[in-house]
Amino acid sequence: MKKTPVNRTDLIVFDVDGVLVDASRSFPAVVARCLDWAWTRVLGRISDGGGFSFEHFAATKTHPAFNDDYDIAWAAVSCAASSPSPLLSESLPPPGEWRAILEGAGEDIEGWVRDSFGVTVPRDLIRDACGEMYFGGDGYESLGLALRYTTRRGGLWEEETPLADFHWRDLPLPAGIYTGRTRAELALGLKVIGWEDFPPRMVVSSDDGILKPSPLGLSLLCERAGAGAPLFLGDAESDREAARAFGRGSFGAIGCFLPYEPRSFKDPSEALAAAGILLKGRG
Repeated sequence: MKKTPVNRTDLIVFDVDGVLVDASRSFPAVVARCLDWAWTRVLGRISDGGGFSFEHFAATKTHPAFNDDYDIAWAAVSCAASSPSPLLSESLPPPGEWRAILEGAGEDIEGWVRDSFGVTVPRDLIRDACGEMYFGGDGYESLGLALRYTTRRGGLWEEETPLADFHWRDLPLPAGIYTGRTRAELALGLKVIGWEDFPPRMVVSSDDGILKPSPLGLSLLCERAGAGAPLFLGDAESDREAARAFGRGSFGAIGCFLPYEPRSFKDPSEALAAAGILLKGRG
């Protein structure tokens, strides 16, 4: 029997945010709103128009350990809270300085935040508030959870739009998803793109206790699919590092967070076409 060359793609693995789903108006807004909320409601300081911008978010995504957007919020809150100023505009460094500060962070984000800024606001409180803002009151209560920090009925997930203009069944190869989202967050993302029927067995999420940049998610998906050379499409440094650590297959960057990656594409369809992977019904 002729063996398939080990470098020939036999599995397509997708990250979600920035790859399948345009989350540019959801998670960055969650971080910004959570910072403003914590600054005024928890710390009792003054919100004066400064705060967390998309440029801050993009800078953070160049760090491989910041795959979890809720920890971006906690890091930003902790950094700002370490300033003696009552004004938010004077307390959170501008994006360029923020990027330089992040260079001192290693893989242990929780330890780095504690050592660098102290813990003025508990991590779990920030994560819970972010979750409420993302899901909204209706979504949060549908999970059997009670609102504690916010009153908005609609969630910021409703601002998301599809980046994938195809269904997973249109792919000529097996597909997997390796995401930092929880299963509940992923369900909303799959609803946005119409992939509600995606097989749960081919998903690795943060609920599995596997976080990028670990290559373990890619390894598990390859094992489940009987594959060995995945094409992993991601948008952040944590995705690229996971692909590098896995050591087989290939990586394609989607979007603008990895500007120096030579294999960069505007959306997953363009990346698939460049890899010679033709969607069913498209010639």
